[in-house]
Amino acid sequence: MSRRTPRAVLLDIGMTLIHPSGAVMTEELAAHGAPGVDPAAAAAALAAAAEAHHTDFPHGLERPTKLGHAWADMLEVDRTAGLAAWTAAAARPDLYRDLDPDAVGVLTKLKGAGITTVAVSNSDGTLDEELDRFGLLGLFDATVDSTVFGREKPHSSIFTAGLERARCAPQETVFVGDGLINDVFGALAAGIDRTVLYDRHRVWRTLPVPVIHRLGDLLPLVGC
Repeated sequence: MSRRTPRAVLLDIGMTLIHPSGAVMTEELAAHGAPGVDPAAAAAALAAAAEAHHTDFPHGLERPTKLGHAWADMLEVDRTAGLAAWTAAAARPDLYRDLDPDAVGVLTKLKGAGITTVAVSNSDGTLDEELDRFGLLGLFDATVDSTVFGREKPHSSIFTAGLERARCAPQETVFVGDGLINDVFGALAAGIDRTVLYDRHRVWRTLPVPVIHRLGDLLPLVGC
C-alpha cells in the first residue's frame, strides 16, 4: 500500500472507533448460564463471529442467530446459553461503550493534515448522535448511516456515497474498518484500492491487505 497522503479517509465506526464491551458480554454470559469467560476473549470472538452475518449456513436462520451460534462455538459455550447472552447483550444500550484509545488522536491528526474524514457505518439511524456522545462528531466532515442511506455495507453504493460526501475519487481515498467482508471487500468493490483492516484482536492470519493492530498505526500508512 502506498504511503502517499490521501485526500480523504473513510472510517467504519462500530468495532473500529467505538468497541463493544467485553465486560457487558461476560455479564450476560454469566446471567444465562455460561460464567467464567474472559472479557477479552468474548470481544475477540465477537470480532470473528461477525463474519457469520454473510454466510448462508445454516439455512433458515436469521443473521443474529447465526452470529450468536458462531460466537458461542468460538467461546466453547453452550449454543443456547450463548445465543441468549448475545441477544441480551445486543439489546443493551451500553454494549458499545468503549471508545478506542487512539480514536480522538487519529482523527485529530487526519484533520490537521487537511484530510477529509467521513464516517461510513452500518447503524440504526443514530450514527450522528452516537458520534456526538463520544465527542467524535466534530472530527468528521460527513457521515453515512446505513439506515438513513438505505443500503448496508458491504454494498458498494454506501461506499460510493461516502466518496461523494468527501468529494474525492476512489484512488484519492483510504477506507479503514474492522470487517473483512463488510469493510475491506465492500470498499474494494467500490473501487477503493487502499483499504486497511483494523484487526484489534488479531483474529486473522496473513492477509493480502494492510492490517493494523492499533488504530494509531494507521497514521504512518497515510503519511501522517
